[in-house]
Amino acid sequence: HTHLPLNETEPGGGKGTISGKILQDFPQFRHVSTGDELRQHVRNRTPLGIEAKKYMDEGCLVPDQIMIQMVMGDAVEAVKKGQSLLLDGFPRTMEQAVALDKNLDVDLVINLCIPNETIIERISDRWIHPASGRVYNYSYKPPKVKGLDDETGEPLVQREDDKPESVLKRLQKYETVNNLLGGYISFGKVIQTFIGTESDVIYPEVKRWLDDQLAGDEAVTV
Repeated sequence: HTHLPLNETEPGGGKGTISGKILQDFPQFRHVSTGDELRQHVRNRTPLGIEAKKYMDEGCLVPDQIMIQMVMGDAVEAVKKGQSLLLDGFPRTMEQAVALDKNLDVDLVINLCIPNETIIERISDRWIHPASGRVYNYSYKPPKVKGLDDETGEPLVQREDDKPESVLKRLQKYETVNNLLGGYISFGKVIQTFIGTESDVIYPEVKRWLDDQLAGDEAVTV
């Protein structure tokens, strides 16, 4: 019996921070992240990575089928070895949810619910130095001089995707998909929603809940 907590949240909702804390406190979980899978396949020039890179180079989203093969390949292999999984950023679409359901038993779902205003503020505070790729965030890692790169003094720019109006559009689209997904993946599973704006405040609640859920489960070894 393998537990598969699944983090789902709006983009920019702090999922990465919460995942990192879970992995520290619950080392029995193998982290399977869509972003890491994609980067690894592209870096290693696997057939799936080569295929995915074509879409990335054109600025297009990598199709579901490629993402499903990448994530499911790694996840199924880990479960065969008796590992428990923390799925991070998967599923994001209905097709991915159906594939997950066919291949693996998801026991637990962690649903992070962060207010839209908080997410818009976090993402729209992000500015970059295009030439170097350096990223600044006015909330927690601001440049020494407002609007200028620390090393070159060149102007910082905001990606089109990080502008408040673009973030809001993405969130609205995400909410529609998430409502569908929520109905699908919660069927027959233990789902818990955590609401808040600060991961340091939310995480102790997540940890308490996970401790309770995993207590007495012989198949999960710490």
